[in-house]
Amino acid sequence: MKENYLITMIRLGASSMFFHEYQPAEIFSAMYSAGLDHIEFWMETPEFWMQGADISVLENLIEQYPHLAPIAMHAPIFDLNPCSFNPGVAKLSADYTCKTIEMLDQLGGGVVTIHPGKRTAKRPVGPLDRARLTVYLDAVSKSAFGTGVTVAIENMPPAVNAQLVTPDAVRDILDEYAWLSFTWDYAHAQAALPDDPFAFLRECKDRMVNIHASLGTAEMMHMPLSGTSAGEQLRYELAAAKYSGLMTFELEDLNFRKTLDYAEKTSVLAAEAAWFSGLRSI
Repeated sequence: MKENYLITMIRLGASSMFFHEYQPAEIFSAMYSAGLDHIEFWMETPEFWMQGADISVLENLIEQYPHLAPIAMHAPIFDLNPCSFNPGVAKLSADYTCKTIEMLDQLGGGVVTIHPGKRTAKRPVGPLDRARLTVYLDAVSKSAFGTGVTVAIENMPPAVNAQLVTPDAVRDILDEYAWLSFTWDYAHAQAALPDDPFAFLRECKDRMVNIHASLGTAEMMHMPLSGTSAGEQLRYELAAAKYSGLMTFELEDLNFRKTLDYAEKTSVLAAEAAWFSGLRSI
């Protein structure tokens, strides 16, 4: 008798930062209620960060919501810059990334997304900035070696002092660092290449392990994709590419026309999950 197998292609999740003002327990509950498969938990989630970033909080929540495991994490970036010309800031940035890797490894492993940093001054990136990125990645590599953590670097939105804005720049760094994976930010790609954001998918899909999925323009970032032409095209391209990995809805609540309450945020994520649910299997 022939058996039927369901092959999972994509695990749908969301960023914890959409629930910026909520406790970790409330965030996990919302993700579960929205029908998601995973969570990308930012180390900087305020109510986690300001209460000491206690790993036992996440351990308990993963035990309560095993359906969301393995979780992903995002290394701290808001007050930090691994390519800062201030050596203290650069070192602190690397140290916190390494702490994020260590924490996720203790939680069972998974994907940690990192940013490449930027030139401190709003001037074009030069050799010294790229050298600082090398120092940062060397530290991250040592921290991740031998763990169950996959480190994925993210493409950035266009800015005069930004690094890794184009597909070629991302491809170059992936070719240079065989251990490094890629988190594709679709909103950033739409801003950088509005006529062809899928150049990143064509050039770097062999190393993609996570997608930050949202609508992005030069004027506004990280809005929902459900019901949009950009969302429809993303569904088609990912299915055609047979992408298998994480898909993380990274939404900015402050960009909505009204302040969303907890239930409304959960409903937004449920709508995104429903819109992309066909990508979960083939």
